[in-house]
Amino acid sequence: MDLQPRAPTGWHVWVTGNGGYGAPTPGVVVQWQYLPVHNATATGWAALVVHVPFEGAVAMEWVPAERIEPIVDPAPQER
Repeated sequence: MDLQPRAPTGWHVWVTGNGGYGAPTPGVVVQWQYLPVHNATATGWAALVVHVPFEGAVAMEWVPAERIEPIVDPAPQER
């Protein structure tokens, strides 16, 4: 029996629009992947994210790490 804690397989995040336009939308990271890039300002990391780009729609796409911000909520005991 494995009693070690496991890293989460998904993370709740905010996804900003291309070019920083539009309001951030909620999403869940399914997978991270390093992609070779030829841009000095990019990290090279991208996440497969399921997010809600607008009401009534769900999208799954690879999003560069620069467009992702973690959703940080206080723990229930901190509220």
